[in-house]
Amino acid sequence: MNQISEVVTTLIHYNVVVRDTLEYTLKKDKYDENLFKEKQRSVLIEVNQPTPLKSIIDHSGENGVNLEKSIREFHEKVYGEKSSILKLAEDGLRVDHAQHLAIFQGVVPIHSNVEAMILGIIADAHKNNADVADAEKANDAENRLYCGVAYMTIVSELVKLFGDYNQARREAKGEETPSSKFIGNDIGTVIGLLNTVRANSRLTDGAYKNIEDKVFGMVEMMTGRRDLPQGKNFGDIIKDTQESIGAYVREVEPLFRDVYVPLINALVEQASKDNNQIKGSAATPEAVKTEPTQIEGEAVELDPRTGLPKA
Repeated sequence: MNQISEVVTTLIHYNVVVRDTLEYTLKKDKYDENLFKEKQRSVLIEVNQPTPLKSIIDHSGENGVNLEKSIREFHEKVYGEKSSILKLAEDGLRVDHAQHLAIFQGVVPIHSNVEAMILGIIADAHKNNADVADAEKANDAENRLYCGVAYMTIVSELVKLFGDYNQARREAKGEETPSSKFIGNDIGTVIGLLNTVRANSRLTDGAYKNIEDKVFGMVEMMTGRRDLPQGKNFGDIIKDTQESIGAYVREVEPLFRDVYVPLINALVEQASKDNNQIKGSAATPEAVKTEPTQIEGEAVELDPRTGLPKA
């Protein structure tokens, strides 16, 4: 494994850790405490030690400063000792499922920025005729899985909020209330997150595009920008969308493992030969970005026909 592939692989691994944080937006009877501790350690150690990620950040000016700040704030809010979202207790890991938005708002921009780094490094490798084929293949597979898991978890949150919003309006006999307005703002934030995932995806294959089309078709129906298909109700659309996303994730997850695990094993083997040193000098500092992945949390315009935020 050459040096550039080592750097790319460490960044892919970091994105895997960030992506896997989305697990905590899924309700489960029990969460693996050891995996939690590993993610808790891994999110922060990459910016506390002289890693390739830290090297890129340090050479990226204000963009690097902003990204490191985002990572540290994400760790403190989600994984920190004082976090109210994830908390280790005697009976296991406790997850506050009322705070999913904080997880999404940390994961989505960080993953997108690290992905931009990876793509910049791979592009430079191609220009210099460096062989990074295995790392590039693994990154493509990781990106497919990330998009699937992001849509799966964020859509689940949108569906919940959509139900809560309609319930609040029914209870108020159709009138807008502070409660429904608050939920509507959260819906706008969630739609913004979905748009960020779509905007930063470079996938064009039919399987992915089918999922993307279903997700945003559902969003348009929820916000009154598209009519429901003849003979269908929201329950039908939601069920079809979520089942399609689930099938997509089940399809791409083993494909990711098949290329990722051998790459990580090769990295470990190479690092062992190099006395556990992985240098970041081959990285491309200019690959860091922040502007395209900013998520705004301000109030959104509501559609007068539905009372929901406009997409």
